[in-house]
Amino acid sequence: MNITIEKSVRRALALPIIVGLLGSLGCSTSKIAVGAMVPILENSKTAALASNDIRTFNEATPSNLFLLEGLIATDPKNRRLRESAAMLYFSYAFTLDAREDESYASLLYQKGLGHGKNVLFRNKRVAEAWDKPFEEFSASMSQLGDKDLPALVWTVANWSQFISLHLDSTEVLVDIPRVQVLLERACDIDGEYFEGLPYMILGSLHAFRPPLMGGDPEASRENFDRAIAMSDGKFLLAHYFFAKFYCYRIQDADMFEKTLLHVIGQPDTVLPDYRLLNAIAIDKSAVLLKEKDELF
Repeated sequence: MNITIEKSVRRALALPIIVGLLGSLGCSTSKIAVGAMVPILENSKTAALASNDIRTFNEATPSNLFLLEGLIATDPKNRRLRESAAMLYFSYAFTLDAREDESYASLLYQKGLGHGKNVLFRNKRVAEAWDKPFEEFSASMSQLGDKDLPALVWTVANWSQFISLHLDSTEVLVDIPRVQVLLERACDIDGEYFEGLPYMILGSLHAFRPPLMGGDPEASRENFDRAIAMSDGKFLLAHYFFAKFYCYRIQDADMFEKTLLHVIGQPDTVLPDYRLLNAIAIDKSAVLLKEKDELF
């Protein structure tokens, strides 16, 4: 194991013990201690993303999620903790095979969505408009700016993946226009965030959105092209989602196979800072390719 990653893992394993000690401290002292731990957690997150060890990530993440929940309970207004939780719930749920336990994956995405919304609701206008008619909800998005981008992206990442698991539910599908508005706002703020993740999700949304509800294959392709260009094609998740949603939507079996073979043939080191997600994309592409005859 890389020495830097090993140190971060050791720190992460020691953190639950530290958190347990926080209960004996005063409220303000506890929050100070939590604040001091945030940089350690973010270093651990960076180390995890740079590792291709999917098994260790999956085995360690449940404990780290409980750790994050404990820290958030100690300091509920800590924006960085909420953003990290939203990202980690999404990342962990995505590594799983949702078909094996759809209800569990859905639960994880909902928890991540909840933490992201908590941050976005710091803006009173957004909070007040969230459940209002679509026009009012859409108008409130202009209130979100640069500081809201991480929470915004991880909110829609969790929300869109939850929707993708429930495309047979009318109750869930009616949320798609709201998710699209959030994504478009994220792209307006900085579509290059996390190697073009906002455009990648928007491309997926346009592809899996039913035609009667405004699905648009052309818009899907345009957004995927933007996402892929932003990492010079090195963020392999974009290619995986392109095959899974766009190629399937237009029923292009040859492009589907060609795209997945491209991903499988890439080294996970092609984008060192995101090696974990590239390794996941490679694994998922191999599984998806085996389903070609069932999908086309």
